Amino acid sequence: MFKFYFILLFTPLLTQTISDYAYTHAEVAAMAGAVVAEAGSNWSIFHNPAGITEVDGTHLSAGSGKLYGFNWLPIINLSGTAPLPIIGKIGFAYQQLETKYGGTTLSKEQTLSIAQGFELQHDKNSRLAIGYTANFVQWDLGRSAGVSGDGSDGLDLGSINSITIDFGVLASLREKYRFGVFLKNINSGALGKGMTRQVLPQRINVGITYMPMAGLATSIVSEHLLGRDDMQIKAAIRYNLNSNIELYTGAQSNPNRFGMGATFTFTNQSISYGLLTHPVLPITHQFNIGIIL
Repeated sequence: MFKFYFILLFTPLLTQTISDYAYTHAEVAAMAGAVVAEAGSNWSIFHNPAGITEVDGTHLSAGSGKLYGFNWLPIINLSGTAPLPIIGKIGFAYQQLETKYGGTTLSKEQTLSIAQGFELQHDKNSRLAIGYTANFVQWDLGRSAGVSGDGSDGLDLGSINSITIDFGVLASLREKYRFGVFLKNINSGALGKGMTRQVLPQRINVGITYMPMAGLATSIVSEHLLGRDDMQIKAAIRYNLNSNIELYTGAQSNPNRFGMGATFTFTNQSISYGLLTHPVLPITHQFNIGIIL
């Protein structure tokens, strides 16, 4: 009988999936996530690893924010890309999302990622690349409330982990038309076992980007979360005001959200800011600092 109640108590907890945050990096939030076909950058590790092939040199980036402006939902992201002899262009990234209350960490989601991009074809008219990202996902749980209700005498719930694989394709024609596809968790990585096994979020992003002139890019993307019937449509505009300032704006449907932001570049350093609204919750603000070595 005790085992039966134990299963009833912990099954709801173990069957909850960890977050799939589709707006990692300030620029991506400002563009409402419509970036799958955009030019490669540091954030390509999270949103289309094929874009790593377009990043020249070694780039490092660090960012943070508070999800929906809540102090108890801090988010952190670190990423870097570099060309390596023989291996080619690779990327490393780390993401963290915590849930805190009263100074106590209730839950901590951590993802360590390794990405690699491969250029299949490149000439003066067209370009085709593919890439993958391997993610080690760990979910650390705090203590249960216990009799006191504050966790001081609760049970240590431990941690669980999994490995997921993402895949991306990126193609361009005459530096004006771009097409991108991103498949998240193609190996159906899951948390838990048996009746508590829950496949981590899986989604497909498909988009096109059109660049009618130098410094201006317009994108439209469809995003489908597997297991759900609805689809999100996202659109964004990126504009280089000058060599030091780049502006972004974007919007999505279902739910309706609006983003905007900018990147300020100084020699080999950059500072990015992006905000993303929500129809019910407060605005999410994100910041990123980048450096080129």
